[in-house]
Amino acid sequence: MHTHENARDTKTDSAPTIFRTVTATEHGRIGELHFRAGNRKLETPVLYPVINFLTGTSARGGGVWKYILRNFMQHDTPTLSQVLHFLDFNFTGKYLANWRKKSMREHYLEQNGDYQGVLFLDSGGFKLLYNTGLDLSEFGIHKETEADDILAIQLDFDGDIVASLDYPIPPNLARAEAIQRMEKSFANARRVAQQLSGKTDMPYFYVCCHGQSGRDIQGYVHNVFEQIGELLPSFGLAVGSLVPLRGKNDWAVMELLNGVVETLPAARRDSTPIHAFGVSGMLTPILAYIGVDSFDSSSYVQASRSLAYSHPETLKKLKIMEMDALTCECYICQAITLDEIQQGFMEEKSYQATSTGKFKSEYYALLSLHNFEMETRLLTAMREAIQADDAIEGLTRHIGKFQRNRGIRDAVEWLSAKDFDVATRLTRTLVHIPMAAEKSTRNPNQLELFPYDTSESSTTLLHEDETPTISLNYTPEDFRVPADYQPPAGVDMLLVIPCAGQKPYSLSRTHTLMAKKLQEAFPEKHQRIHKVTLSGLYGPVPEEFEEEEALVRYDFQLAAQNTAQIQLCATRLIDYLQKYGEQYVFTVGYATSKAYREVLAIAESRCSNFVLMPKVLKQKRLSEFFRHVHLNALVEEVQKKLE
Repeated sequence: MHTHENARDTKTDSAPTIFRTVTATEHGRIGELHFRAGNRKLETPVLYPVINFLTGTSARGGGVWKYILRNFMQHDTPTLSQVLHFLDFNFTGKYLANWRKKSMREHYLEQNGDYQGVLFLDSGGFKLLYNTGLDLSEFGIHKETEADDILAIQLDFDGDIVASLDYPIPPNLARAEAIQRMEKSFANARRVAQQLSGKTDMPYFYVCCHGQSGRDIQGYVHNVFEQIGELLPSFGLAVGSLVPLRGKNDWAVMELLNGVVETLPAARRDSTPIHAFGVSGMLTPILAYIGVDSFDSSSYVQASRSLAYSHPETLKKLKIMEMDALTCECYICQAITLDEIQQGFMEEKSYQATSTGKFKSEYYALLSLHNFEMETRLLTAMREAIQADDAIEGLTRHIGKFQRNRGIRDAVEWLSAKDFDVATRLTRTLVHIPMAAEKSTRNPNQLELFPYDTSESSTTLLHEDETPTISLNYTPEDFRVPADYQPPAGVDMLLVIPCAGQKPYSLSRTHTLMAKKLQEAFPEKHQRIHKVTLSGLYGPVPEEFEEEEALVRYDFQLAAQNTAQIQLCATRLIDYLQKYGEQYVFTVGYATSKAYREVLAIAESRCSNFVLMPKVLKQKRLSEFFRHVHLNALVEEVQKKLE
């Protein structure tokens, strides 16, 4: 990559770095991309809040989203929404058909005024990642034509930007499957480009890019410009598969995104926006420095669900119910008192106004909006530094403020090892930042490109540890409880809990928490409890089988809409209970997520000696699993039987 002339004041005049270091002149390029609806513009770098439009049958919205949407639309905030998010709600094909009759803006104009912000519509590919058997035909989405069908929804919703249907790559995915998913994502992008090519009044198009290494994504981007560049005069690049890497592997996020930046053809460098899906927080100013233009965040609303409040200086998550005062000067905090927020959250009322006159969902929304405002401040400061042609100084200030954050340190170590000038500047003001050994002279045009290298050595980016590779090709037939199986001797209580992403299950957060809770409650009797995991793919998995290959290497998430798979799991669990139930004095299932709880509910209705807990659950989501009130209720039930 080259360094722009008007950034020379922050760079040495010797050999260029590999980065497309942004400057004020260059950062004007995205603002000149006029989107068709109202000639709206984007100022970069920008953070899109992820929002849910389709939360109910009408644009009046539901719960927290009603207030969040109203705020963002009043402020013309650029927003991102994926078009399959309705799968999280109690939606039918009829409801979706009604929504598709008008554009999203037309639906919301009556409720929220004339929204002039940029609307980015993602395809929702992540929703389809682990549920390949999901039947979406009632929504007009068919397996054979799903890319075309989802594009049709995007066009009906009339977004300013659309992204192609992609197939994200989980960390440690088997190499052959990763290559297959990259090829499918690329084929979908090319197909969408063909449909948009030569047509007027079309949304701006972002090609979704993926890779297991920097080399992968360089080859991917090269092919995008070779093939899709022939079809469209202008398009953006949106990089996916980043969310699972955040935190532990922020350096990998840097490597992948820089692979995209440095592979941009010189003629397209100043006119191709780059978006990082699912990346937000302290990493965004560093990524903006190397050339990423936009990001999106859902963490602001996720944090509010656990009543977490972002500190205005450190961004650490505080428990708002334990705070003594609001010291933030953002427009949200200036319009409300801490006493009122805490009072609203303390009340048990649901679906009716609290004593403050507001619904509790409005307080969740206010907390979400504050958290989002704290994230946008990071990029605002970096944007101002870029506009002043002082990007490296803005970067240094940001790193200096948050240098004790581990994620920042990992990213800075990667950056300083790649860029001699950044390392030089940082070592003057910060401590323990490694110097770059030498400047990179790599030519981004000298790459080995497609076809992908099928060797495992090319996947070292995401295979730093000894974690086994995973596969998405396992089927329900790859594991079943053996016909001659017998529960271990000495157990007389059965506990069924949902599976977890980490394998073996016993090492996961949910399973270790449950084991600790039971051991503390029953130090001498917990060994009488037999744990059987409810796998969303296989059904019941007795703990003795957890380390088998089919149980360690599969990856699957059961969706509430996957009714066929829910029924399969329920049938297998009922078979287990009917065959072995008499060997236990008590059988109980504990689940809080909607899909897994539905499986257990079916089993409870068919097996009189099986109990589903928690008995009362306000929200069917994973976060409820960890609530002490639910865990304590389970312990009480077990205690009765053990005695």
